[in-house]
Amino acid sequence: MMADRDFELMTAALAELAKLKRAAEHSRHFLGLLYDSALQEWAERLGMDPLQLNQIVPER
Repeated sequence: MMADRDFELMTAALAELAKLKRAAEHSRHFLGLLYDSALQEWAERLGMDPLQLNQIVPER
C-alpha cells in the first residue's frame, strides 16, 4: 500500500504532468521540453521509470 506522503507526491505529480502534457500536445517545442524535464524530475522523486510514469499521466 502506498504511504500517505507517496500518495500525495503521486497526486501532485499527475496533476502537474497532466497540465503540461495537454499544453505540450498542442504547442511548440518548448512545452514539450518542459514536460519532458518535469517528467524526469517527478520520476526521480517517485523512484519510477519516466516511461512508466508517462503512461499513467491522464490524457484529459
